[in-house]
Amino acid sequence: MVISLRDRIFKFPIHTFLFSLFPLMFFFQMNIHELFFEDVVFPLFLSILVTFVFWIILQRLIGSKRSGLIISLLIMCLINLGNISLFISEDPNESITSSLEQQVLVIVLLILSVLGIIYFIKTKTLDDKTSIANVISITMIGFLVFNISTFAIMTSDDESSLEFSMVPIQISDIENKPDIYFIILDEYAGSLQLENDFGYDNDEFRIELEKRKFSVVENSFSNYPNTSLSIPSIMNMIYFDFIPEHLGNDSKNINVVQKMINKNNVMKILKANNYKITTLDGAVGRTATTTLADDRLCTNIFDINPDIRKNFALVYIPIVGLRDFVFEEIIRDKLECSFEALTNFQNAENPNFVVAHLRFPHSPYIYDSVGNSVSVNDVGDKNAYLEQLKFSSKKAIKIIDKIQERSSNIVIILISDHGYRHYINWTDPVPEDYIRGFNNLVAVYLPNENEIEVNGPVNLFRSVFNSSLNMDYEILDNRQIWYSPERPFDHKDVTNIIKDYQKIFSNET
Repeated sequence: MVISLRDRIFKFPIHTFLFSLFPLMFFFQMNIHELFFEDVVFPLFLSILVTFVFWIILQRLIGSKRSGLIISLLIMCLINLGNISLFISEDPNESITSSLEQQVLVIVLLILSVLGIIYFIKTKTLDDKTSIANVISITMIGFLVFNISTFAIMTSDDESSLEFSMVPIQISDIENKPDIYFIILDEYAGSLQLENDFGYDNDEFRIELEKRKFSVVENSFSNYPNTSLSIPSIMNMIYFDFIPEHLGNDSKNINVVQKMINKNNVMKILKANNYKITTLDGAVGRTATTTLADDRLCTNIFDINPDIRKNFALVYIPIVGLRDFVFEEIIRDKLECSFEALTNFQNAENPNFVVAHLRFPHSPYIYDSVGNSVSVNDVGDKNAYLEQLKFSSKKAIKIIDKIQERSSNIVIILISDHGYRHYINWTDPVPEDYIRGFNNLVAVYLPNENEIEVNGPVNLFRSVFNSSLNMDYEILDNRQIWYSPERPFDHKDVTNIIKDYQKIFSNET
């Protein structure tokens, strides 16, 4: 009997490999306005590769169709276990067995898995089951591909607004240009928030920085309350008023801004002035992967976007201990690598621009105040956050001392992108919420003890370039632009609200 090509395809267990793609493609589709397709290319390949290896091993023992159906069953059970647990749990970081509902879920899915495996092993003819599974998997993946393609087509014109992000490139006449170190401590709260929400006086850190001739901005505020706009704004020296005007307040296509990191104005200007650019992967997204970098340290070909990695762990590894190994230990390794790289950086002949965006003191909380390893997954644990913040202060001072020992002709910029935001009411904020979102750290060291006035993070590099490289960039008004993560371009200028709060707070204290 002649078997048609169509029959061969539908009797081959392609569903096994398509189901292995589903979690990543589903997550990508749900977050397509924040992720790039290249973020999922390697994870998708890795997922298929792992599935293929298991299938090859198993099919030698029990046959191709049988092994394919069993692997698909296990994949779908794991997906359901991870995703359902996210819905029934108030804290997605807690153990899968930490509540009665989750324990029942584990037992039910375990029983279904065992019964399914027994059924597939005992059943002699599996052609129809394989065909049905193939049709279901093709339909599911086809639906995701349709949604992803539709979004890509509908937003194809969004990048036209990028032309408004350009800043003129100026060439410095300074011969002996200083090395520039740009260190970002992600979610390091400013002194005002630390005092308000934690009852913690951070003056010791400020004093230590001032001893090292840093200019520390008193009560500094970021221009945006989230990394997704704050860092692109700093690195491009601009506000993003033009994006709501062109895309509308309802747009969620944050990729438009994220792409500005890849070709940011700061690095373009420094490249034109013969700087060598080195980025360090401190376990935070885009900054380390810019194509403008000459060297990328603490990264490798197996790196996966942090958000994808975390979701992958939540879905596939619901056991907390293993999840910690996958997620926390990767972050710890990258941070330790970044600390080492900053401490022992080898200066090149060209002037250097070194960028280290560190997930620190941002959760997960993996250090106590003296640097011992801990594991606290609760992002709302204020004590754990404060412990990690204290250690980040000490670590920053040690790194700064090593940098200053190496050279006197340097600029060191130490900032945070926003404050500690776990308890913010994004939809109905009060002035204290604005303080939580915006109050940050800004400290700058210039060579020859030059002084600098930084009028908001958006002007950070404008001021540094003017002071250290004899450039002439316009200083913009310092504004605080509020938005919620769900509506990234529905902007509200709250500058005056924050100024009024500061006046009231100063009078009360």
